[in-house]
Amino acid sequence: MEHREIYDDLKHYLTMDKEEFDDSIKKRAFDTLLNHNDGYVEVSALLALTNVCKNDCTYCGLGRSNHIKRFTLDEESVINSIDFVADNNIKEIFFIGGENPAIKIDTYIKYIEAAKSRGLKTNLAMGVFNKKEYEMLKAAGLDTYTLKFEESNPTLFETYKTDISFEDRMNAIHQVKKANLKLASGSIVGLSGQTIDDVVNDIKLTVDLDVEWIPIVPYLPASGTKMAETTPKGDVELTLRAISLLRLMLPDCRITAAQPSSVDGSGFGDRDGNIEALKHGANMLFVEVTPYALKKLFSITDNRTLPRLQEIKDLVSPLNLKIR
Repeated sequence: MEHREIYDDLKHYLTMDKEEFDDSIKKRAFDTLLNHNDGYVEVSALLALTNVCKNDCTYCGLGRSNHIKRFTLDEESVINSIDFVADNNIKEIFFIGGENPAIKIDTYIKYIEAAKSRGLKTNLAMGVFNKKEYEMLKAAGLDTYTLKFEESNPTLFETYKTDISFEDRMNAIHQVKKANLKLASGSIVGLSGQTIDDVVNDIKLTVDLDVEWIPIVPYLPASGTKMAETTPKGDVELTLRAISLLRLMLPDCRITAAQPSSVDGSGFGDRDGNIEALKHGANMLFVEVTPYALKKLFSITDNRTLPRLQEIKDLVSPLNLKIR
């Protein structure tokens, strides 16, 4: 089965009988992880810099109209977290946060340079910057910039992300690549109004963007948002199928294994959800290093607790996988 064959017939694979899918696509995706990727699972530290956001995305718990306690990490806390990551032999740090206009580009540069001085790979997800700023981040040593397109259907996108047009979002994504940064991008599965054809187009856009990491996840409700009152959790099985298909089409790509299970109330650190994602070919998990007193305030979704490093080791070993 060739890459092009999968790309051209995605709807068939997304809707085929589960047993048939598991025996063919899922099995091949896991075999690809074991063989082409040598059975390695990437582990990255995740550090939330701020939960302040100027935007008001209808699905996100950090939206400006959501009444939550806000925080922004001070420099000492960030540097201490960077040192903790390096001292514990974790190879990458993922700086993430809301789009906070009070944090200037020089601050991000300082944190990137501090992480690089400790030998860490760096990944940043702080919303939309301009071309010059992406170039400055690249010059500081940033390896990857994460900017999800979320939804490839422009009408749906602009329904849920009311502060930016789809065209402007895609332009920002292309500016990341023009700055010679590695790009991480992906979609949300299960937004209200999304069709199977939308999911097909989301997968195709992910492939076409030539990303290095795919943070694809199902929609998870976030308390206090309007969507949480009307939209149930996204389709976990459909997300897993998308992961397997992406693994076969993009064998070198990193794909998020931090996934919920189908059990109500499960979040991204759910053990069963993470195992099932690994079995479908995903290969990236996260260790939370946000200060303990603040990490619950980074409430993008409910039940966001992530596993500890030893828990990840215990997770992957029975699957004959290794971490790096």
